[in-house]
Amino acid sequence: MERSRNEETVEVEHRVDGTGERAYAPTLLATAAWFSIPLILYVAWTLFFASNKCADGSTCSSIEQISQGVSAAMPWAFPSLALSLLMSVLLRLPAVGWRSSATGAASTILGCGLTTVILMSFGYDIG
Repeated sequence: MERSRNEETVEVEHRVDGTGERAYAPTLLATAAWFSIPLILYVAWTLFFASNKCADGSTCSSIEQISQGVSAAMPWAFPSLALSLLMSVLLRLPAVGWRSSATGAASTILGCGLTTVILMSFGYDIG
């Protein structure tokens, strides 16, 4: 029995798109990629536009500013990343038709929002 050209095209597009399957690795990578964008922007801004003053008022290099800024963000970044990765797996379970980039973006927003609510309820300051 021959299939029509339209059916073959739909099948090929389905395989290329990857929708219809629960591929967790691309979803987790897309979620982690959303966290790399602010880090890259922060490092670029610190290297090119920041002054040579540290948070305590003393002078320091760009590398010291980057390390202080990233270490200050750790109480927010790690729980946000962990909750976002968990959300991406949970969102991928029922939402088979979503692409990994859409699931990654949605889980990043939900994970960061949930982290903000949890840490603010315990008294952490965004600072």
